[in-house]
Amino acid sequence: MPSAPLAHRSQVKRRAAWLSVALTGTSVTAKGLVALATGSSAVLAETAHSFSDLLAAVIALLAIRAADRPPDPQHPFGHQKLEHVSAVVEGLILVGVAGFVAIVAARSFGHPVENSAAGIIVMGLSAGASFFVARRLSRVAKESHSAALEADSAHIAADVWSSLGTAVALCIVALTGWVEVDAIVGIAVAGWVAAIGGRLTLSGVRVLVDESVSQGDLEAIRAALDASRPAGVLSYHRLRARRSGATRHVDVHVVVDPEMTVSAAHRITDEIESAVADRLPAADVIVHVEPAGSEPEPDAV
Repeated sequence: MPSAPLAHRSQVKRRAAWLSVALTGTSVTAKGLVALATGSSAVLAETAHSFSDLLAAVIALLAIRAADRPPDPQHPFGHQKLEHVSAVVEGLILVGVAGFVAIVAARSFGHPVENSAAGIIVMGLSAGASFFVARRLSRVAKESHSAALEADSAHIAADVWSSLGTAVALCIVALTGWVEVDAIVGIAVAGWVAAIGGRLTLSGVRVLVDESVSQGDLEAIRAALDASRPAGVLSYHRLRARRSGATRHVDVHVVVDPEMTVSAAHRITDEIESAVADRLPAADVIVHVEPAGSEPEPDAV
């Protein structure tokens, strides 16, 4: 069974994911109705964008539920990488939607726009709601190191700017009659959405291929190892660390006096694991103990 802090974190993540589903579902419905009423390609682009947000929110919710399952015989390291898989899928969805939006906007260049006021109101309300939800998702993502919520937050944050851009385009059309700006903004929204999707995809892939943790995390690990030297660690080498969901998996070889007892060596490994966990919460640390004189040359890591 998960510990109380982990169970609480899981509940917070799920509530945030449900909030995203509720917002995006409402947004898709409202924007879809306005797109039909106005005939605006920019609003249609926003409807497609919000529909992709809804898919992403559902995927994020399912990924969070699956990733929080405890390890099992088939997945001894847990299921947290499912969050990164969901981030890649969400990014690819955004790129695909962006292509669709760009095609629709280009084909509707110069098409008349009606009932601009309704579109302006809905876009403004959507931008405001998305702003607050995106901030909430971002905060929970950072606190829980959730890749799925991080991706979902990026989706919603993109909706803020694209909705505002669409509202501005509709204002220009209403005030000047320059209908071409509607398609121009639709294409711009598509470019923005594609950029966000590409970034999310690349970020998820980096974790799935076991890219090393950030330089800041490595420095925190080295600080913990350096602090352990007075306890009997002579040196260390082969430091490796990767990320999986909220967990940092750390592997390091430490060199000790060959006359040290097994009990003392075990105590040192416990101290190192605790020191790293103090600096990197949820770290999973494996320490290999080697007697002095048998270790290879320290590597660059």
